[in-house]
Amino acid sequence: MPQQEMTSNQELTAGGGGTINGSTTTFQTGTKCTVSGTYTAENRYMRNVIVLAAGEDFPPFVDGKKISWTALTTTASSGGSKTSDGGFTSVKVEAGAV
Repeated sequence: MPQQEMTSNQELTAGGGGTINGSTTTFQTGTKCTVSGTYTAENRYMRNVIVLAAGEDFPPFVDGKKISWTALTTTASSGGSKTSDGGFTSVKVEAGAV
């Protein structure tokens, strides 16, 4: 599906050095990841997004240099509360009903 056709009420935003569950959201290359999640780093030319599990080391940027990684968080654009399943609600449908 082309990106311009997608509509979503959620977006990824950089954490900006705050805290996630009491943990810092900005990490230097070589430090241990404290909270599993998605992190981003960027230089003048590109932005790199990675997924790390708690306990993994933050890698150098794609050019091999040390860099600061910032946590990405999901935010609801409507300002409403997010459900435990990330905003998806399950619906059970009987077989053959669709």
